[in-house]
Amino acid sequence: MVIQKNPFTPTFGSEPLFLAGREQLLEEILGGLENGPGDPNRTSILVGSRGSGKTVLLTKIADEAMQLGWITASVTAEPDMLNKVLEQVEYRGKEFLPPKAKRKLSELHVLDVGFSVQHSEERQPSWRLQMTRYLELLAENQVGLLITVDEIDAKQPEMVKLVADFQHFIREKREAAFVMAGLPGKTLQMFHDKSISFVRRSFQHKLDAVSKADVKTAIKKTIESSGRKITAEALDIAAQYTRGFPFLIQLVGYHTWRQSPKVKTITLADVEQGIESSEEYMDRMILDTTVSELSEGDMAFLFAMLPDEAVSRMSDISARLGKTTKHAAQYRLRLIKQGIIEEYGRGKVQFTLPLLREYLKKNYGEKTEL
Repeated sequence: MVIQKNPFTPTFGSEPLFLAGREQLLEEILGGLENGPGDPNRTSILVGSRGSGKTVLLTKIADEAMQLGWITASVTAEPDMLNKVLEQVEYRGKEFLPPKAKRKLSELHVLDVGFSVQHSEERQPSWRLQMTRYLELLAENQVGLLITVDEIDAKQPEMVKLVADFQHFIREKREAAFVMAGLPGKTLQMFHDKSISFVRRSFQHKLDAVSKADVKTAIKKTIESSGRKITAEALDIAAQYTRGFPFLIQLVGYHTWRQSPKVKTITLADVEQGIESSEEYMDRMILDTTVSELSEGDMAFLFAMLPDEAVSRMSDISARLGKTTKHAAQYRLRLIKQGIIEEYGRGKVQFTLPLLREYLKKNYGEKTEL
């Protein structure tokens, strides 16, 4: 048997062969592009923890938008992001936009071998004005513009300026759309910035866990499209272990595939070994980074949840911490905003991030015993 290339892609931003459980979200956003100016989906925010598939979705949305005939500009929230947006618009829209103004030679000194140049335009127009001109030219050719921004951050001045300027494009009914993605805490910071209150009216799409049925479908299709099969029992265990977490779907699939690459059918033994191999990478690539950003109070709250099998009562957490319910509620809210835990009925919470409970017990030992 010819060894097939591993079809799973546990690398951040890499688009999987089959995207699990996000079809409706894609339909809503792409439907907004086709529906025209004024559709609320044209300004959307994807909110989720690390590994929830935000970057992959941004890439997929941009790819699908281009299939609809749109120009796309995709950036990360960082310094010089506005210039990078302009560069991408100019490159991808070169068929519809005039050449950039060239520098004109103003002096030539042959003997002295001296040259000097000057810009054909002495005053550089603002970013908003440049984008307005581009949007008008694209609209003349019935072409829209989609801007996507990953890892949104209100502390980046150019991120704030982009949002502030884009709201004018919406008011002017431009053929433009703006899709952002970020961690829950970073998204909340954006909402609290009074200078860009417009962003609060964006459609929020929380990237919850994918259903087990959708996970099984994605894993099965990925394997079969690449020339192999998987037993029903192995598929069920693999899907169950991922907890519907997009990064884990790819990670478990990747390590399961490589166990017996020359064998046609993937078995339960392959999945069990793949799961074992995946744990180290999940710890290093997702959980280590997430935990490093938590405060001592956050960690104490999480430790207080560990004695419970699944769901924790706030009254029990407060008692274990030796604090008032009001005090514990402050950390509950912080952790919910960061996508670490979630509410589960009145006065109850549970872990949102898969394998975090096991990670804390394994790496913090006695510290978890309050």
